[in-house]
Amino acid sequence: MSNLRPIKAMIFPNLTPGAVTGPKPELRWIAPSALYVDGTYQRDLSRKSLQLIEQIYQSFAWDRIKPPIVVDDGGVYHVIDGQHTAIAAASLGVAELPCFLIAAPDLAGRARAFVGHNTDRITVTPIAIHRALCRAGDEDALDVDRVCRRAGVTIREFNKDSTDLVGQTKAVTLIRKMIRKRGVVRARKVLECLVKAEMAPIAAAAITAIDAICAEHCDIDLDALAAIIRADGAAGLAKAHAKAAKDRSTLWSVLKVRWLHRLEAEAAEA
Repeated sequence: MSNLRPIKAMIFPNLTPGAVTGPKPELRWIAPSALYVDGTYQRDLSRKSLQLIEQIYQSFAWDRIKPPIVVDDGGVYHVIDGQHTAIAAASLGVAELPCFLIAAPDLAGRARAFVGHNTDRITVTPIAIHRALCRAGDEDALDVDRVCRRAGVTIREFNKDSTDLVGQTKAVTLIRKMIRKRGVVRARKVLECLVKAEMAPIAAAAITAIDAICAEHCDIDLDALAAIIRADGAAGLAKAHAKAAKDRSTLWSVLKVRWLHRLEAEAAEA
């Protein structure tokens, strides 16, 4: 069965349609070094911006390009959206980029266009990206799927109104990083521990805590640790949240210490 979904018009009975105004954008090939960023309404590059530029620089390909949105201000091309792509292309020595040239003759119009392009969008979630990578045959993504399946973990989106089931998590990015760093066997054991602990859902902080415990205590009894976490339950997790907030500490580090102390106390009593 095909998964192709045709684009269809929708009816919005309670909305007033916007007027389609202004000239159509023009596609123009422009040298990235001929583009300018107006600091009047665009901020300087942040650490996150630099990371994005590095990612584009390392994986630049024409089938991933989103044309920058550009305004011609008397022969000077202002980038409204897409400066990260333009900087990466310039750094790679790309001669020309396809750019959408829009009409915004004054500063106010360009600023409004900038705001529109940076707010009228839906952020693609890590889980959606993961699923797409699986369909594309990405080995790292397939490793994540295999590890989770063998550990009894389900990757899914959820929110405060969702019904939480044992083994569900949305920490796909963290699991991917853990597999790269620790390998598939260790990652599976970490996740299996939290499934046996009946954690619902499996929080990123819990994964990091168990991973850190395993790194420091290679002979840890994960079944015993799972029993400790299961007995600690939601009340224990709530206390850990409170302590982390009070101490201005990370939740994972508080969970790590809490679970280790309880495990050691039970072993001493045995």
